[in-house]
Amino acid sequence: MTLNTILVKLAKISQKFIEKSVLIALIFAILWQFALPRLTSLAAFSQAEAANQQIQGLIAELGKPRVVTVPVTAYNSLPNQTDSTPCETANGFDLCENNRQNVIAANFLPFGTKVRFPDYDPNTIYTVQDRMNARYAYRADIWMKTKGEAFTFGFRNLKMEIYE
Repeated sequence: MTLNTILVKLAKISQKFIEKSVLIALIFAILWQFALPRLTSLAAFSQAEAANQQIQGLIAELGKPRVVTVPVTAYNSLPNQTDSTPCETANGFDLCENNRQNVIAANFLPFGTKVRFPDYDPNTIYTVQDRMNARYAYRADIWMKTKGEAFTFGFRNLKMEIYE
C-alpha cells in the first residue's frame, strides 16, 4: 500500500467523521432551539405557579386589606440615600444580610405592617421595616438591591394593599 493510498483512505474517513459530527451538531442545535426552551419555560411556569399559590395562601391568612393609592419611590443601601448605617433600617433590620426586595420604608404605617403592590409586584408581600425623611408623611419607598433598579423604578403612584 502506497503512502498516497493511505492518505486517500484517511481523507475519506476524516470526511465521514466530519459529516457525522456536523449532523450531530445540527441535531443538538435543533434540540437546543426548540425542545430545551420549552422544558425550561415549563419548569419556570411551575415554579411561578407554586410561588403564586404560596402568595395567595399568605394573602388569605392576612385577611381583607385596606386599599390606598400612594406615591412610591425606591432606594438602596447607599450612604447618600440613607444615613451612616445604610444596611440597617430604622427598626434595626439588616437589609444587606436579608438581600431580598421585600422591605419598604413608610412613615404612615407601623413597623411590621404587611403590604402588597398588586399592579407592580403582585407576588411579593413587603414589610414596613424603615422610615423616610420626615417630609414624606404619605409615601412608600421600596428597597432595591441596585441603584440601577431603583433608578429604573423611578416615581410611581401605585395601589397599595395594607394588611393590618
